[in-house]
Amino acid sequence: MKRLVLVRHAKTEHQNYDRDFDRKLTSRGKNDAAIIAEQLKNKNIIPDYFICSPATRAKQTAEIFARTLGYPEEDIDNQLFLYEGYTTSEFLNFISRLDDNYNTVIVVAHNPDIAMLASAVSDEDFYHFPTTATAVIDFDTNRWDRVDPREGKVHLFLYPRILKE
Repeated sequence: MKRLVLVRHAKTEHQNYDRDFDRKLTSRGKNDAAIIAEQLKNKNIIPDYFICSPATRAKQTAEIFARTLGYPEEDIDNQLFLYEGYTTSEFLNFISRLDDNYNTVIVVAHNPDIAMLASAVSDEDFYHFPTTATAVIDFDTNRWDRVDPREGKVHLFLYPRILKE
């Protein structure tokens, strides 16, 4: 089985930055990321490989997840295409080249692309994918090059508000 954990970055500041790329997490965003990461840890959803957008807010989210899940922060693979936009086929082409020894891959990126990707690769549609939303999607294959659109089964879908209610 292969597992994708698709994460939208946590809540960010709305201040005016020279570049959108530089926006940082709020204290609420940092707290929310820690809460969701702790839920994954409690459910033993631990990554073998970790990729994220290099935008500041995505990197900060990824670092919180990595620390909580015991993944070395320096090993997070920053991929610019996750910031610039991508199609489902471009994403699937990227993961098809991953080492098949990796079974659980976490991806931290941005909306609307991450929500559209979750819908495109799974058996569910994600119309609501708030900040720090995390979709855990399982594929009945042992090879990344056999992960296909709409074949994933949603194992878990979390976001901060449902955990705080």
